[in-house]
Amino acid sequence: MIRKAGWARSVWSVCAVAALASGSAAAATSDSQIERASLSGLTTISVVVEDLAPVAQKNGLSSSATQTEVERRLRQAGISITPDADAYLYVHVTVADPGTSLPLPYLVDVSLMQEVTLPRGVKTRTPLQVPTWGLNRLGMSDAGGLRVAVNGRVDEFVDQFIKAFQSVNPKP
Repeated sequence: MIRKAGWARSVWSVCAVAALASGSAAAATSDSQIERASLSGLTTISVVVEDLAPVAQKNGLSSSATQTEVERRLRQAGISITPDADAYLYVHVTVADPGTSLPLPYLVDVSLMQEVTLPRGVKTRTPLQVPTWGLNRLGMSDAGGLRVAVNGRVDEFVDQFIKAFQSVNPKP
């Protein structure tokens, strides 16, 4: 029993480290009406998929395959994709390597990044890139199921983005 409790603490420690290392744990974005409103009027976006850690690649994940699939899903939904758009859908997957005896903790973060400026009396209005919509979630998987688990979560979040986008940008 003590061994099992120690294992659980180790797994949760790795999950916490994965979340903190990604920087996504502090994100305040979600799929609320306010965040959806920030998508209104977008005519085109680009897609950026962060490079994956070696442990993720070793277990079947590929940044280029994820990029291709996300772009395909968005185009299929009628969302215009171009490489140089100001707004971009950012896909970041973090996979921690707890060693061979534990499952792999992962964090999937999908967010729309847009340029914003601060409205107060700042003399120079330098735009900032910030997430205005997004979803993220921690998960755990054995090595054999990591690719399916992570890709499924990315697909789920992209589908939710498509619904959010279409809710404020209806087709004429």
